[in-house]
This record gives sequence, C-alpha cells and structure tokens, in this order.
Amino acid sequence: MKSAVVKLVGKTAVIATLALAGWYNLVTKGAYDPSVYHGHLPKFFADNCSYNDTEIYGKESAYGAYLAARVAHMRQDFSEAAEYYKIVLEKDAENSKVNHSLYAILASLGHIDEAAPFAQKEIDNKAPKTMAPLVLAVQDFANDDYAEAREHMNLLKDEIYTTIVAPLFNAWTYAAEGNEAEAIKSLNKLMNDPQLLTTKMFHGAMIYDYLGNVDAAHELYSQIVVNHPADVTYRVLEVITNFYVRTGNVNLARQISRRYQDNSMLSMLLTDIDKKIDNAKPDEPAVIDTPQKGLAEAMFNVGNIFRSTNGGAQLAQIYIAAAYYLNPDYEVAKLALANILEELGLLKEANRYYEQIGKDSASYFISRMKMIENLNNLKEYAKAETILRQLLNDYPNNAQLLGDLGGIAASMDKHREAVEIYKKAIKALPNESNENWPIFYSIAISYDKIGQKEAAEENLLTALRLSNRNSSVLNYLGYTWLVEGKNPERAVRMIMDAYRKSPFEGHIIDSLGWAYFRLGIYDKALEYLEQASDMNPGNAVISDHLGDVYWFSGRKNEAVFQWKHALVLKEDNESLDKRAVKHKIENGLSKNDILPIEDEKLWDELKDLKVSQE
Repeated sequence: MKSAVVKLVGKTAVIATLALAGWYNLVTKGAYDPSVYHGHLPKFFADNCSYNDTEIYGKESAYGAYLAARVAHMRQDFSEAAEYYKIVLEKDAENSKVNHSLYAILASLGHIDEAAPFAQKEIDNKAPKTMAPLVLAVQDFANDDYAEAREHMNLLKDEIYTTIVAPLFNAWTYAAEGNEAEAIKSLNKLMNDPQLLTTKMFHGAMIYDYLGNVDAAHELYSQIVVNHPADVTYRVLEVITNFYVRTGNVNLARQISRRYQDNSMLSMLLTDIDKKIDNAKPDEPAVIDTPQKGLAEAMFNVGNIFRSTNGGAQLAQIYIAAAYYLNPDYEVAKLALANILEELGLLKEANRYYEQIGKDSASYFISRMKMIENLNNLKEYAKAETILRQLLNDYPNNAQLLGDLGGIAASMDKHREAVEIYKKAIKALPNESNENWPIFYSIAISYDKIGQKEAAEENLLTALRLSNRNSSVLNYLGYTWLVEGKNPERAVRMIMDAYRKSPFEGHIIDSLGWAYFRLGIYDKALEYLEQASDMNPGNAVISDHLGDVYWFSGRKNEAVFQWKHALVLKEDNESLDKRAVKHKIENGLSKNDILPIEDEKLWDELKDLKVSQE
C-alpha cells in the first residue's frame, strides 16, 4: 500500500532554539489522550479529581455546564473549559473538585490572577499536596508584596519546594527588597547538586547585577563562561553579553559570543546575539531589569528541572506559565510553553502562544512554522495556507515554505495546484542535496494522483537516490510497479528492502503481504496482511487486500466481510477502487494474475523472510 505521509516542515530551527534554552526534550512528541479528563494536569492534581458524575451533581444546570467543560477538554480547548467550570462554581460554589481543577487549568495557562481566588479557596479548604500556595506566592510577588509571597511559599513543605523552588523564589523576594545578604543566603540553600551549580551562580550573578554589585556579578558570570561552558544556553549567553555591553566591555562580550561559533546549534542564533552587541547603546537596559523578570528566570529554570524528569512536562507547564505571567515578553518561555502544550496534544492552546511572537523577533519564523505545522495536524489547512503565504511575502522563493505550501494543497486534494507549487520549490533549491528528497517524493505523489505516471516515477527515482533508499520511497515505488505489473522483480525487492528497514510500518507490511498475494504465496500473504490489519484496523486498502487473501484461502465469508468493511472505513478510502470492491462482494474473485518472477535467489529470500514481532 502506498503511503503519502511526508513531513516537510523542518524542525531544526525550533530544536535549536529550545535546546539552547535547555529544553532538549520538548521537540519529542509525547502521548496524550484528550479524552482523559485530567491528562493535562500534574499527577497529584489528577489523583484528587477522579470524577463520578452522579456523585458530584444533583443540580441539572451545573451538570450541563460540567458536561460542556468535558466536551471542551476533549476538543483541546482549555480556555473554554475553564469558562464552563466558572459557571459550574457559580451554581455549585462548594464543589471542591471543580474548584481544584479550575485554578489548576488557569495556572497552567498562565492566568495567575484568575486562578488566585480559587487557589485561596483551596488553601481555605486545607486540601493536601496542591500548588495553590505557589499560585498565590507568584501573584503576591507580581503585586510587590514580597513578605506575603514568602509566607505563601513557606506553606509548601515537600522537599522539592524547600530545596529548589523556595530558595530561588525567596532569593528574588529579598533582591526585590534590596536585601543582598538575605538574597544570597536564600540562594545558598539551593540543593547541593552539581547540576544546580550553574543555576545558583547564574541567579546569584543576576541578583548582584540587579542590585548594582558589578564586581560580584562579573566574578560569577566569568566562572560560568570559563568553568561551565557546556551549561551556557542561548538565554544565559544573552544575559551575560548584555551585562558586559552595559558595563563597557563590548569586546569581551564579542569574545564570549565567538567562543560558541563551533557549536552548530548555538551558532544558528549567534547572529541575533551579535546584532544586539553591535547595536547596543551606552544606556542599554539590562535583560533582567526588574525582580519580576528575575523570578521569571527562576520559574523557567524550575520548569526545566521538572521537564527533564519522567512525565514532568505537565508539572513544568505550571512553572513555565508562571514565568510567562511574570515576564510577558519572555520569548523563550512562550516557545517552551507552546511546545509543552504541543507535547500534551493541545495544539490550539500552543498556537495562542506562538501567535504572540512578533515580527521583530528572532523567533518569528520558527513560531510561524510551528503554527503552520499545528494547523496542518488540526486539518485547518486554509488557516495554515494564510500564514504560509504571509511568510512567503517576507521570504520569497523560500524552498521550504513553497514545499510546505504544496503540501497543504496536496492535503486538500488540489494535486494539480500542488505540482505547480512543488515545481517552484524545486527551482528555488540552492542545490540537489540529500536533505531535499522529501520535496521530490511529495511532487511524485501529486503527479501520481493526477495520473502523470512517468513524471511520478522520475521524481520517485530522484527521491530514492537522494534519500539513500528511504523505506517510504522504496515502498511507494515498489507498490506502484506491483499494481501496474511493471518491473515485478525490482518491485518485490524494493518492498522487501522497505520492510527490512521499517518492519513495523503498517502500509509497508501491507505492501509485502500484497506482494506475496500477487505471487500466489497465500499462507505468507495471510500472515503479513493480518498483522497489517491488526496495526491499522481502520485502513480501507488493507481490509480490501485481506479480503482478497481470505477468498483465495477458502475463507469466503470472511473475505466478503472484509470487502464490506473496506467500503465504510475512512483511512485511505480515496485510494480504494470502490466499484471493483462492490463487484467482488457480488461475484467473488475468479482469478489472481500471478506475477512472473524467474529469479530463484529472490524466491529463496521470499520463502526465508519471517514476520517481525515487536
């Protein structure tokens, strides 16, 4: 079976940006089931929120709002879910479980001021093990009530708070009060862990810098650069070079920046750092010029710590959201928060943060590309196309953007339009390199869809060469030849090679099973096609193929069932010859046109090949 799945949106830039901020794992997609009610919340929140509908409500109107909130959850619209929970609490004010969920949702989206009243109610109810005091402490800090912030923070007694969160948090409350000694004393309570040493020095330096102790700040910044260069992220480099520019050491700032020219990921963003150094004015403001921005860095760092632990993304979301609340201009936090939301499957929420990245930002292109990718995954192709065309106005003849635009046209079954766009993308390529194979694969698929077989084959062969015989390309071309009865030996070998490279891809397993069927080896065909069906039970083409094998294996009732099933399945339904399937349901199959294979070595390989088991 052919598979037209190909990702054209490159992730290099966003991986680099997040990696530089210390978010190496954020680009990896995590499993998320939006039907699980509390999938987006920290586990200890979810443990207290297992809903039993009949247990919670006797009030019909409140229950209606509750159901609407559930629907919003499943639609991945948590802002809307929060609004419905507010309605529930208006009608059922004493419902502690809904109150708990509401403040947690609001806090996880960075809506700290909205979350605070519900967090206070959580504290009043003396609910165990919640983050309500943190929410209130962050709001206190934003309101310049630093003593109250410390009191709320000290309500959290778990070790993670007393040894990591509170020392960082309280240090910035003292810095805000101008109390350098107490700030550093609090910072020194940070857990004695080598992995936290740079964090301690970085915040110490920022506190000294904020309070005007230039010599102490220089001492700590220089220690980071000299002794811990591997810990220098984009954000750390931005803050340190900004410090030296402001203190009259522009040349030193340039030297520090140049140290990272050999770091391929960091060098991608060094242009932005160098531009800031070159354009700096004598009265250049500090990156961290308020205590709120300092605490935002602390919350971001704590979130990063949680993010590096197993299952920590959900808890990290709360801290990154707090960083965004404290410093709404903190772009790395916006990118990280958006990426966490993506990881949790909340693509609409993620795009709300990407959308806030302005045109003058170095992250603008990255954020728009991620928005486009999310809109494509949501099948909101028209919106994705609008953003892409806006980007093309700023970056004309950009091969990647043109390729993505062609991909959107193909997703909307506008394959003739897609071909013309892909042609422009190929023309815009600086050279024909290995990394360009997806665009040749994509144009081949569109050519195939509009019946231009020779052009499709030509581009598939190019994609095959450039991709070092990628399994998807091997499978697509091999299966195409198999269906057409063309180059049967080469076709079968391609499909076998694809299977050896990717033995657990359903569409490749289907192609191999179909190859065995076309060769009349029905026992082998049955093994592979049943495995493919188990892996992709909703695929129409696989169901059709399995029906054919059942028919020639003497299982005719099961064959008819599979053919009927194929007609109602949605996946790959457009590739199904529905008229032929209906004919088989009415008349069965009279013959199988066996492919002519004369290569004895190939026959031996086919007989020896075993079904792979995970």
